[in-house]
Parts: sequence; structure tokens; C-alpha cells
Amino acid sequence: MAGGDEAQVMAGAYVVASFQEKDGTDGLGEAIRTLEETAEDLLSVWEEVLVLLEHPRVAERTNPLLASARPEVRAVAARILGRRHEGNAERILPLLDDASPEARSAAVMALARLDYRPAVTAIENLLQYVPVSEWEPLTFAALCLGSPRALRHCRQACQSGGEIPQGFPRLLAMAGEERDLPLLEKLCSHPKLASRAIAAVGIMGVPSSVPFLIEHLSSDALEVRLASGAALNLITGANLHVSVRAMEEGADGDEPGRMVRLPVTDATTWSQWWDGHVPRFSGSRRFRRGKPLSLGICVEELADPSSPFDTRERAAQELRIHSGQAIGFEPDWPIRRQRAAIDRWQDWWSDHRGSRPFRR
Repeated sequence: MAGGDEAQVMAGAYVVASFQEKDGTDGLGEAIRTLEETAEDLLSVWEEVLVLLEHPRVAERTNPLLASARPEVRAVAARILGRRHEGNAERILPLLDDASPEARSAAVMALARLDYRPAVTAIENLLQYVPVSEWEPLTFAALCLGSPRALRHCRQACQSGGEIPQGFPRLLAMAGEERDLPLLEKLCSHPKLASRAIAAVGIMGVPSSVPFLIEHLSSDALEVRLASGAALNLITGANLHVSVRAMEEGADGDEPGRMVRLPVTDATTWSQWWDGHVPRFSGSRRFRRGKPLSLGICVEELADPSSPFDTRERAAQELRIHSGQAIGFEPDWPIRRQRAAIDRWQDWWSDHRGSRPFRR
């Protein structure tokens, strides 16, 4: 725990914190005391340990750190409680007035994960005067807590022509409606947001955007071409990919490199595929993986063993925003806990199959 190597610190911290309280041993208490005093660059290690730790008193012992004299420790404490979906929301609430932007952002995300709806007005009010750099976590938290003002704020920011948080195209796609598609397509020409806006068009899933995405396969920017191919796969479920060998940075030229799977970015291939499958995409306004979009599709994305981290994260966020349920899911939870959360989402969906897609 006293070493400089992060892996060793994490392993030592996890073992010590796992000791249960008996025979005078209080491993968790020692871990909490160490976190309070540890160097700022190692706080993230302690955060991961206490998020993953299977100990019944983590939330109880972490709560006092919300009042730490160190703002970075207050932020870590809020993130631990939020990511564990545990803790006393009323003790986190005062951090909305914290002088530290990091602590404020950690607090709003924790309150959203804890489904503390009395905080929604305070979060909406914060959006009126904090800097643009804080808009994204505040807006996402407010959306999770059912705020209609947050979606309007996101829309207005994307229309303003001023500074736009990088995550806003994704938020607009997840929380918005089909009428937001022209705005997302306009953002695809934004010099700093192009690839993110392209990805957001894929999340929106409107079939009429497919020719638009195919056009962007001819972009000079590789990240835009890859985002377009990924967006097309997300909407259509065509699963058009190619395996290529990628060289690691700094690797010797004789080394074979590793195989990576990338979306097909050839416009002719995609145009031919689309021409042969257009009739499949009628009768519904939005599609995901070739199926009409519903919260059930998001549950499928959570449960699919092949879904990468960012897919499971996005699907969980969409479920949280649109279902009004605080069942919870974090893609970095231990596998056992992820599976338990997926089971609860599947049970919920089996009782709500008749609900309208993406409407509370």
C-alpha cells in the first residue's frame, strides 16, 4: 500500500479493506483513513478498490469523507457512493453547493444513480450559472431524474452555435426525439464534434439518416468514416466488419501486430446493402441493430455477451433516462452484480413489453 506502483497499491488496499471487523482488526477503517491522507494521484486507485469491495459497511464508512477538508476526497467519496448505488443522498446533497467543480459533478452523478428526485430543481438551477465544462454531468443527471428542462437545455445548447459540450450530441440522441435528427446532422459538420455527432445519428436510429451516413463514408477524416460505419451497423444490424492488423505504437516493424475488428467503411458496399434491405426498415420510426427500437433492445444490448463496454454503458443510460426505473447497472461492476442487474432489467421488461418505445 505504501509503494508507488498502482497495481501493488490496489492489490494491497483490496486485501486490507476486505478484513472484517473482529479480533480488533478493522481493515475497512484503515483503508478509509489511508484514502483521506493519500496523494491525489493515487486517489483513483482507492476509489476503484472501494467501488469493487464486497463489504457490508462501505457506504457507512465512506459517508464521513463527504465532509473532508480536501475537495478531491469529497469528490472521490461521492463517486464511490454513486457508483456503488449506495449511501445517504441527503448527505451528498450539500455538495451541490461545493466550491469544487469536481465535487459538484461527482455529487450530481451520485444523486442521479441514487434516484434522489428532490435534487432535480437544484440541479436544473445549477445549469443556469455553472460554466459549460460542467453542463454534461448536470444535464445527464437531471435527465435521469426526469427533468424536461434538461432536454430543452441540451437542445438549445446544440442550436446556439456557441460552445457545445462534447457529450451533448450523444445526450440529445439518447434522450431526444426524431425531430432532433436535423440538428444532429447539422452538428456532423462541426469541426470539433463531427465524429461524435455521427455516432449520435446512429444512436438516434432513424432510417432516413442511412443515406446521410453513407455519404460520410467518403470523409477525409478516418474517425468520421469509422464513426459512420459503426453508426450504420448500429441502425441496421448488418454487422458489416473487416478484420485488420494494427501495429502497436512503438512496436518493431517485424512484429505481426494484433487483429482488430473495424466497421466496413466502403460506400459502395453499404449502398448495395441498403438498396437490398430498405423495405425492412418501414413501419417504425427508429431502429437499433435492425429491429424497431424499444427499451427491450437496450436490455438485449446489456445481456449480449459480445456487447463492448461503451455499448453496455450507453444502453444502461438509455434505460435509466426512459424507463423512470432506478434498477441500476454499471458496466464496470463485478460480473456477478452485472448479471443480477441484467436479470432485474429483463424481469422489468417482461412486464412492460406493451409500453411505447422510449416513452415514460
